[in-house]
Amino acid sequence: MDAELARLGLSERSVRLLTGRDIWASITPLLTPRRNLVAAFGHVGPGAAALLPLEPGDTLITDASLDMVQSGATSPHALLHWVKAGVIVHSLRGLNAKLVIAEDDPSFVVVGSADVTAAGPRQLFEAVTVSHEKHTVEEAQEAWLEWCDLAGPALTAGDLEPLLEQYGAGKPAPRTAAARTATPARPVVTSRPATPVRPAAATPPPSPVRPAVPPSSPVRPAVPPSSPVRPAVPPSSPVRPATSATPGTPAAPGTPAAPGTSAAPATPPPAPVAETPPTPVRPAPPIESPTTAEPVAAPGVANEPSPESTDVPRPAWPRPAELYLVSLVEGGEPSAEAEYRLEELAREYTHPGENGESPFRVELFWADDGQGQDPPRTLRPGVHVIRVYSQKQGRALVGSRIEAPGLVLHAYADEFAYPRRTYCYVLTRESAAKPVFGDLRKALAAIGEKPNFRNSFQVPRKIEALLGLWPDLGYDPR
Repeated sequence: MDAELARLGLSERSVRLLTGRDIWASITPLLTPRRNLVAAFGHVGPGAAALLPLEPGDTLITDASLDMVQSGATSPHALLHWVKAGVIVHSLRGLNAKLVIAEDDPSFVVVGSADVTAAGPRQLFEAVTVSHEKHTVEEAQEAWLEWCDLAGPALTAGDLEPLLEQYGAGKPAPRTAAARTATPARPVVTSRPATPVRPAAATPPPSPVRPAVPPSSPVRPAVPPSSPVRPAVPPSSPVRPATSATPGTPAAPGTPAAPGTSAAPATPPPAPVAETPPTPVRPAPPIESPTTAEPVAAPGVANEPSPESTDVPRPAWPRPAELYLVSLVEGGEPSAEAEYRLEELAREYTHPGENGESPFRVELFWADDGQGQDPPRTLRPGVHVIRVYSQKQGRALVGSRIEAPGLVLHAYADEFAYPRRTYCYVLTRESAAKPVFGDLRKALAAIGEKPNFRNSFQVPRKIEALLGLWPDLGYDPR
């Protein structure tokens, strides 16, 4: 880490300024090692691939509208080269940003005045900053995600090839009807007026999800019933205090005759009586416990092992056929009713697994209306959900925590809560994989898709792209 920061020139500070007329000669070496790059540049000129070392899976947002192509500000040749190499390219009309985020460890951002273009003989004086300061990188990621959500779908070779002939054809100035007619079939790539997805935060606090209550816990309270049985044996103790009280009087053995005279001497007689009974009474419990006493204790004792050993059958664990992304904001406490339902479902579904497989457990999550993306109203038993946790205005950052797909067992809306709250109970299993929201975005981008918090994923290739983030969940065969 220290060596890498030293290579970036950030070993003793968090921000560094680069200036010069050949600025990319300083930027490119910082990005050349594999960095998991995401970038946003309004203008991309010819030869951009030599300056910005994007690799398959990296993502670029630019302005590839017809105006920018005809003016020569954006080169469709450079974009087509990247698309054919496996780089994901989006177009956002009006974009004028110039930044690159390297998401490896340590992550850093490069932002400044330089477009990705070789200025040639007319080199410009540029200034850019390089920073690994945590909050600055997070803010850059938030801005980039917003642009990505506003941008159109990923460009294909079919989108870019018609633009090759338009490149540098001159500024379209006032666009006439004739100019519009000359426009190719699919040349203009503009942004969609889509509402930006507002999911989550970089380092979310501990999850509010309540782990499943083990089935033994509700039953264990039943174990103490043995204690009420035991107190039945000590009744000899009340007699014994009498004996201990009389040991002083036994010195006068004639006192047994006193019982007739007064009630006070009547206390000592129990002493002799207590001394003889203890011996028969003590052995009696051992003889009686297997025969008489045990049936009394049996209900409490017999109830304990049966639930503890668990007679719960292994729950069904089907492969997802309908999968939702749910945006959640950390914090809050569930209602008493919600926790009670969690205990009930935990007793019914918690299972240690078979043949060394991961155990099953029930988890509870909740979402309040108006926080982030409202939960889908179609959550119902049988669908699966991936939880995306957030804390900044309900928006997800690249490093936001996500949970493995869970099978919905029960969901309901608490209409009496303010704001209204949706509770959902899911059956889950532990996975060794710990992906983050950025990995989920890349998995979907690889098939030309984006995260969708409004509708479910039902197309098999989309579901498989998401399930690939947790390859060890081991679903039941269909």
